[in-house]
Amino acid sequence: MDEAGRGTLAGPVSVGCVSFDLKTLEKIKSGEILKGLRDSKKIPEPKRIELRTEILKYVSYFRVTFVSAKFIDRYNINQAIFYGMNRCLPTNLQPFEPNITENEKLYLSTSAYDEETNRNKDKLLNGKPYLLADGNYKLKITKPIEGYFSLPKGDDLIPSISAASILAKTYRDEYMEKMDQKYPGYGFAKHKGYGTEEHRDALLKLGISPIHRLSFCKFLRREGSEPSLF
Repeated sequence: MDEAGRGTLAGPVSVGCVSFDLKTLEKIKSGEILKGLRDSKKIPEPKRIELRTEILKYVSYFRVTFVSAKFIDRYNINQAIFYGMNRCLPTNLQPFEPNITENEKLYLSTSAYDEETNRNKDKLLNGKPYLLADGNYKLKITKPIEGYFSLPKGDDLIPSISAASILAKTYRDEYMEKMDQKYPGYGFAKHKGYGTEEHRDALLKLGISPIHRLSFCKFLRREGSEPSLF
């Protein structure tokens, strides 16, 4: 699982979830399929679109969900991401293949958070569904999974997280391109809502649109802009 659009001034945060079966992961590892899979931010846009098409051919499960700017303003960005993560998880989780080999068994932390040690002792997954997430989160997952492991730069290291990163970013980018037509003048198709100089200048000129995050645009008050023209 991974998110896109965490730091933008406008638009939703996008959360993607991807699962590959073990045979597919072996093919990715050997370079047979999905070559160049890594953090979506390090992949040129045409290649991201190409990889998305290939990812969708091989996933055993995927979902992308958007959490709105209004939700982010009301609850903050971290809560929005956690909410999106819970919405992304499947409701009918299936265990991994029963004939998993000893080498394929993973020892990772469980989702239960221990205040004193930061994480419970590592335990064997025993083939149960398990969440791998990019970042450094202490998650509250409501779905019945074995646990989670939150890994900084995981989108560059773990194929399923890389794939989730690509889906989250490409679908969000396409959404922002549509918003560029609905709210012209901000340049959403170009910067996708990030706080570029062009975007900030447009905000000072046009004010805040319905998809802007008010909590991320407080600089406007200091610079004398009206809160909104919509």
